[in-house]
Amino acid sequence: MEKQSSSSSVCEEISQKHHFGDGIREKTENILHKITDNIFASAGIKFIRIEQEHTELIIQFLNTNFLPYDLITKAHGVTEDKVFNSTVEVCIREGICVMATDKHGDVIGVHLASIYRRGDWIKKVESSVSVGSMFDWSVAAEAREVNNKLLKLLGYNVWGLFDGQDCQVVAGDILICTSKESPFIGLGSELVRHGEIAAREHECDLALCVTTDSYTQSILRDCGYTLRSVVVLYDFRDENGVLYLKDVDEDATARVLCKNIRL
Repeated sequence: MEKQSSSSSVCEEISQKHHFGDGIREKTENILHKITDNIFASAGIKFIRIEQEHTELIIQFLNTNFLPYDLITKAHGVTEDKVFNSTVEVCIREGICVMATDKHGDVIGVHLASIYRRGDWIKKVESSVSVGSMFDWSVAAEAREVNNKLLKLLGYNVWGLFDGQDCQVVAGDILICTSKESPFIGLGSELVRHGEIAAREHECDLALCVTTDSYTQSILRDCGYTLRSVVVLYDFRDENGVLYLKDVDEDATARVLCKNIRL
């Protein structure tokens, strides 16, 4: 997969090289965003807020482009999961999910997220039934225990972000997926940017993602996300030394990444 560069990473490089202040950096970033918007618009690509009427379309897209390739679902042969589908539907209802469509109107990328609000005890109780992430609910029952072990090793806990921080709302459980056939460089980064815009409109302070996908990890790093925790998947084994996730590369990792998206 060809590495993508986001406008955030480009302007960061420019700022460091020329020692620009935050004001100049912000102006540079805005200019680069406008250029990027024009490039995608000229190719007929639109970034659209996902509505409930798009639910079946999004589920079909993810069943084709996400579940067969995710390390955990792939390791357990999961190609469709009713619980995952139900969770996607709930996320869409919350209003901060974004999709990219091509000039034909076909979906070529998706950015999903769930809203967590400080003091939302109902959601906290519901999420405590499992570890509390959309990613956890995305696997079939046989794989769920493995996924829980991994999330616990990572210390993945959306609710923990509210402790000791001036944070009221979090866009958590971020999932980024682009079409395996899409030729557009930078699509993932633009999905992240538009997802952050949607999250800010719902007063989100932080964005949090857990992923085993190196492509997604690279995109988030370029978009200014910082690493909170990491697990080397080649070392992720049971008590007998057997890999929980078969066929992983020695450098494959699971990572939790976070970003302050409040302006």
